[in-house]
Amino acid sequence: MKVAILGLKGHINTVLSGAAALGDVEIVAISDDNVKAVESLISGNPHLRATQPWQNWRHLFEHTMMDVCCVADETAIRSEQLLAIFERDVHVVSEKPLTTSLVDLERLRTAYSGSKSQLTMLLELRHQPKNVRVRELIQSGAIGEVCQVSTQKSYRWGDRPEWMRTRARLGGTIPYIGIHSLDTIRWITGLDFVRIAAFHGVPGMQRDPSQTAGGLANRQIADGLPTETHASILAQLSNGASVTSRLDYLRPAIAATHGDDRLRVIGTDGFIEVNEGDPAITLAGRNGIEMIPFGETENLFVEFIRNLRSGTSSRITADDSFYITDVVLRARQAADEASLLELPAYRPVRTPVAPG
Repeated sequence: MKVAILGLKGHINTVLSGAAALGDVEIVAISDDNVKAVESLISGNPHLRATQPWQNWRHLFEHTMMDVCCVADETAIRSEQLLAIFERDVHVVSEKPLTTSLVDLERLRTAYSGSKSQLTMLLELRHQPKNVRVRELIQSGAIGEVCQVSTQKSYRWGDRPEWMRTRARLGGTIPYIGIHSLDTIRWITGLDFVRIAAFHGVPGMQRDPSQTAGGLANRQIADGLPTETHASILAQLSNGASVTSRLDYLRPAIAATHGDDRLRVIGTDGFIEVNEGDPAITLAGRNGIEMIPFGETENLFVEFIRNLRSGTSSRITADDSFYITDVVLRARQAADEASLLELPAYRPVRTPVAPG
């Protein structure tokens, strides 16, 4: 099986390590506007010695035969790349979100529905062992009916590339990192979103450099029209449960870790909690307080390829990818408008074929 990679701006290690583990998957071409980065990656990886480097993704398309394409370029050009892939009936592993506008999302929906492509998205939190175990516990009824879910994703800004510094090219903080939180909530609870509100902003961008380490880190994106430094989402699930999701790029440079992820789910019979670095899940339920271990899960790309070969459904389907992209784009709209939005019902991208 031949695989091409468009862009080095996403979680391509998932694809590289997965291809190496499978053994019979060949990375035939990689493109990025920084061709030196492509050449450096190829020269430093023994599995990529036969890989063709390209600077322009369109040139890669013109000269490459592929079965699967990983789309990991900057967000603003993703819809154009996906449309080109669907036209060729190539299978896709896409970074998130699928696009930065609802108009383009409908164009993609139409193109995908008429193609033979299969699509998954790099929503890697579904492949984190702790989240897999949390889902198993919730689905088994360990905390009763879900009543409330809260999540946090807090990051250092660090040395981010230019394309991440503006809303136009990134798509906004809610679509870019909020998609992980909201998809995880939907997956572990098995519930869809019905209403959403949000707030976001850019405080912290004009701090004086003599201030704290956090101020120094955030000063790097003070120029131009920056993406948001923080956002808060409030939503309602289909069973009436409430959701809060906190997002920020304000984690100070002196913090012990780059990120601080947190998850807490409260049900009618207890709660589940797991935070960044926790060695086990805290479950408070009918049997008191328990520390629940978690094991390993399969690589996202490996699972996708095996599903393609067997004709079975992936953990992260095309329907999941379109649905959660729609949710986060409407959450960003709610923040822009300071409004509460009713969300459209889940709908399959391809109409199921009725049995004959």
